[in-house]
Amino acid sequence: MNLIELGFVYRIFKKKHLIFDDRFIKTMCMAITMVSSFVFAIYLELLLPSIERIFYLLPILTGLFVGWKFSAIMKAPATLNGIYNGVMGGIMGTMLGAVLKNPALCNIPIVSDTLIKTNMYYIAIFTAFLHALISHFIRYSFKV
Repeated sequence: MNLIELGFVYRIFKKKHLIFDDRFIKTMCMAITMVSSFVFAIYLELLLPSIERIFYLLPILTGLFVGWKFSAIMKAPATLNGIYNGVMGGIMGTMLGAVLKNPALCNIPIVSDTLIKTNMYYIAIFTAFLHALISHFIRYSFKV
């Protein structure tokens, strides 16, 4: 669902980026890039097994791709900004997902496996809501 929403926002960016000034587009790009790469990194970290080493870089590379696609719409100096926000969102999502899977990484006492799974569900639902809310605000702000 979040991929479909991200596709809609990207299509709006492509269609209407010339109507608005660069600062507005840059702010919107930073918001959607950071949140979407954060959410996708959490999803990938929670869904993929942590045994394979190749899966460690996948959320970060996903954030890099999202940042690159959105920042390619803007002018050249802003491209680095979008890529940076995408990678940072991917790194933060990876860290939060790792801590959700194993709370002992941050010296959080583990009560039970049921509590860990419940926290995973709550964070996944919250991030889906956060992504939908940010996407809605961005689509609303592009209405002319």
